Amino acid sequence: MHIVKLHATTSTNDELKSRFRESVLPHLTVIYSLKQTSGKGQLGAQWVAEEGKNLTFSVLLTERIASLTPFLINQVVSVSIVEWLKKDLQIQSKIKWPNDILSVNHKLAGILIENSYSGNVLLSSVVGVGINVNQNDFQGLPKAISLKNITGKEFELEELLIGFLNILKSNLRDPLKVAQDYHKHLFKYRQITRFETSDSIFDARVEGTDKDGKLILKVGDLLNAYDLKELKWIY
Repeated sequence: MHIVKLHATTSTNDELKSRFRESVLPHLTVIYSLKQTSGKGQLGAQWVAEEGKNLTFSVLLTERIASLTPFLINQVVSVSIVEWLKKDLQIQSKIKWPNDILSVNHKLAGILIENSYSGNVLLSSVVGVGINVNQNDFQGLPKAISLKNITGKEFELEELLIGFLNILKSNLRDPLKVAQDYHKHLFKYRQITRFETSDSIFDARVEGTDKDGKLILKVGDLLNAYDLKELKWIY
């Protein structure tokens, strides 16, 4: 793995994409920054992280991904974070569909994946990850939590980064096998929980996901598939 450390950048995803456009970069090139001035989350949201206290990084995937779907890559990355937290830090966590990692029902990490294609062939993926590490306070973000909040300990950021990357690298060798564990780690799997759409609030049982990454909910006797833009969790 080739790791580039920056003191500041607008967004590690944007920085990695820019460098990849300008030159040939090896598979698993990593951009890691202590500060993001315009960190990105899903659907144009901003990822807010206190400078020097959290892990914000992006990983370039270029090898053996042509046959993978975007959701399969999301599954592998999500499962890798959950496995790393348990194996290295003894922290239990869950994947809140589609790409948040929760611990004690609070958001510990988020994922943003941006893909490049040639026709229908996936050429590369830039996997952006933000993990709350040593930050204590999250004003205006009541659902956020950090590793320090959970454990009471301070962590060395680069040590955590390398630990996660080693698990991700291993899991990418057999992504189909790793993806089979996604539902095992899915938040509220086979449980009733509350959701909100543009026109209603309702209770439904989480039945899993389909091959395109839509969330399957059992509402009454019906199974419905929902896209990211259509649904909000209430938990």
